Amino acid sequence: MIQMVLNSPFQSQDLEQALRYRREEDLLVLMQDAVVATVAPSWRARLAGIPLYVMVEDLQARGLSSGIGMELDMPGLISLIAEHGSPQTWAS
Repeated sequence: MIQMVLNSPFQSQDLEQALRYRREEDLLVLMQDAVVATVAPSWRARLAGIPLYVMVEDLQARGLSSGIGMELDMPGLISLIAEHGSPQTWAS
């Protein structure tokens, strides 16, 4: 399953909940404001070793560059969804 997180981990518990309920084989996709987790040292450490994708358009819109995970564009996200099925979206 794909776990998609949209909100900043500094403004919601969505990423925390996604990690809590995530199974080992699940993919994690950070998009919108959730991409800020990739530049925060405490979150980078927690996300290490997880199959992580980060929406490149959202990084660029915020002037960020991710040092963790794989950058993903919209066509890539569509391909992931086609391959793995409907995602669980975390957006409070």
